[in-house]
Amino acid sequence: MKRLEFDNSMDFTRNDTFEEFNSNSDISSTTDFLMPAEESMAQKRSHSGKTYGEPPAKRPAPSIRLGAGFKWNLQALANAAEAVQSGGKSPVSALNELGVRVTYTVLRQGGPAHCPSFTVAVNVADMTFEGWGHSKREARASAARACLSALLAHVGRVLPSGNTPHDFTSDDPGKYAASEFQCLPANMKTSQNDTPTYSKERSPVSPSPLSAYSPATALFGATNATAIIKSPINLLYENYPGLTFTCTFGDGSPLDITQAPLQLSHSMRFKVVCQIKDQKFEGYGSSKKLAKLAAARSALAVLEEGRTESLPSPSPTQTGFLPQTLADHIGKLVNEKFNEVMKGDLIHSKRKVLAGVVLTINNSPEGAKVIAVTTGTKCVSGEHMSVRGRALNDCHAEVAARRCLQRYLYSQLLMYASAADPRSPIAESDVEPVAGGGYQLRGDRQLHLYVSTAPCGDGRIFSPHEQAEPEPDRHPNRLARGQLRTKIESGEGTIPVKNSNSLVQTWDGVMQGERLLTMSCSDKVARWCVVGVQGALLSRLLKPVYLHSLVLGSLLHPHHMYRALCGRIESYITSLPPPFKLQRPLLARAASTEARTPARAPSFSVCWCVTTPFPEVVNATTGKLESGQPSLLCKQSMFARWLYVATKLPLLPQEDGVSEPLPEQLDSLLYNEAKQMCPSYQAAKERLIQAFEKAKLGRWVKKPLEQDQFVCEILNAEPTALFA
Repeated sequence: MKRLEFDNSMDFTRNDTFEEFNSNSDISSTTDFLMPAEESMAQKRSHSGKTYGEPPAKRPAPSIRLGAGFKWNLQALANAAEAVQSGGKSPVSALNELGVRVTYTVLRQGGPAHCPSFTVAVNVADMTFEGWGHSKREARASAARACLSALLAHVGRVLPSGNTPHDFTSDDPGKYAASEFQCLPANMKTSQNDTPTYSKERSPVSPSPLSAYSPATALFGATNATAIIKSPINLLYENYPGLTFTCTFGDGSPLDITQAPLQLSHSMRFKVVCQIKDQKFEGYGSSKKLAKLAAARSALAVLEEGRTESLPSPSPTQTGFLPQTLADHIGKLVNEKFNEVMKGDLIHSKRKVLAGVVLTINNSPEGAKVIAVTTGTKCVSGEHMSVRGRALNDCHAEVAARRCLQRYLYSQLLMYASAADPRSPIAESDVEPVAGGGYQLRGDRQLHLYVSTAPCGDGRIFSPHEQAEPEPDRHPNRLARGQLRTKIESGEGTIPVKNSNSLVQTWDGVMQGERLLTMSCSDKVARWCVVGVQGALLSRLLKPVYLHSLVLGSLLHPHHMYRALCGRIESYITSLPPPFKLQRPLLARAASTEARTPARAPSFSVCWCVTTPFPEVVNATTGKLESGQPSLLCKQSMFARWLYVATKLPLLPQEDGVSEPLPEQLDSLLYNEAKQMCPSYQAAKERLIQAFEKAKLGRWVKKPLEQDQFVCEILNAEPTALFA
């Protein structure tokens, strides 16, 4: 039998007539048909126009017939259109649920890497429809929508157009109004029911205050809209077409190896190489995304120069910034050296903070040399303090790196102490003699301190994800900024010295249970900016050695870091004895940034110096090596080195230009007495302490006096072992 076809002009009030079922008719999965009745309708008894005996036959749903014998349920199409219009279903899902076989084919793919384009064809019955989009998914949805629209068009219906996302990457400037890119209130108008609606012209129509849309805005005020800055990756794609990114593990091994390398620092787990023509730029990160971003930053720093995004300087007269290429090179050298010296040691390669000192010549990456690499975040326990100078009090990475640098400076002075004429310059040494006595770092040498994160203390007291407060600073805690802070025993973090129970620490008090306090790393770096990194003992032989720059792997806030280093005391420090000064180191953040690791910090410190091929692993709780022996960085070792070179080299003249000789009885010389033999250093240190007090930032907390009252126990040692 042949089934009647329905369209919009049919009269559905007529009686339906059925004949025998013809099995040869075209049937699809979506074809609506009725099974033949057991007996003719004429055999049924009728009364008042109603039929009794069996329920009335179901009236067939209206349908449409297309080519190739396919028939579609008109009501199902209408339901699918409504679902797509309301957003309940995607065009692809709605088309698939109609029960007909659907196939998609990608016809074309093109466009730049940052804005690709795809053309997809959908085949339904004997019909083909095409769709376009920036992704295959978007192109499939466009093709499915075109198919649904064409099917509904056969019966005079129109599929409402969806809210297709705007193509903001289009090169056609007139395609969208300028107001499309403005903030929400500029595009919206408020109706009587306070429901935001877009105006037809997409232009600003009586903008409503932000408080109408966000209660938080009414409480905290409007937030200043920040300028939208393109990603470095997008900038590269737009300006340098044809570039490629290649990702590997941090050690260069491919990603498709069966087992990932186990001993990789979390900050260098992945490596991405960006190649632009014949130039290559590297980036590292804890994820592929961060590594790719780091490589893009490195490339922009070289290719774009002044166009790269730079950190705002606190003021024109304050500290400057190290060139980004040099900062990235310094960070890379320190991380690579750490991976090299810790190769094969999975346990001690774990770390939370990494620090290192790099020496450059004329601020050039060529010939840069890693002097020290250290890790650590803990201080010695009070019960393990040593009265013989055999324990390290502070095993934070920055402090340990500075002690490794002092060890290197002693090895440079040993070269002159072993020479026939200690006043004759040695070309291989990084220090040179000074007329009148003493030595100094060569003028073309620069020392750079790298730290994977901001030093603990004042330089880290800020929220990295909050916008800078407008001037003037009205925060109620503004007077507490810049305060001297101390590390606490058996814990991480710092507290202001004003919150300390006592500013005078005693040996018996600590042994009884008082917490041992140690000044924060931010405060110690601030002291190095005044008195130098060489310390009191070497100041008898060396002129002050200052850091040229501070490179951070993360958490660099220029305003807070400058304040922590020198900004908080520059208006109060006066009368520094020559040759001491207030050094303002350059600041920089490496492109390969460190990721925050909330894991528990290890209780050991790895210390490597260029003078020896093997690192030391110090137990931060005891301040000694894991074997129980004293470290080569302890005060006892430093004191022995100083006595060796001080008796063989000309001393540096002091304030009055006179070089006082060493006492004859060096065997009975105490460590604290030797430190007092450089009056200019002690005077500069006292001026620094006074400057903190004048600025009302607190009083410098010193260790118990008893820990420096010891004599040198290392006598007549071999120089090769003492200066190793």
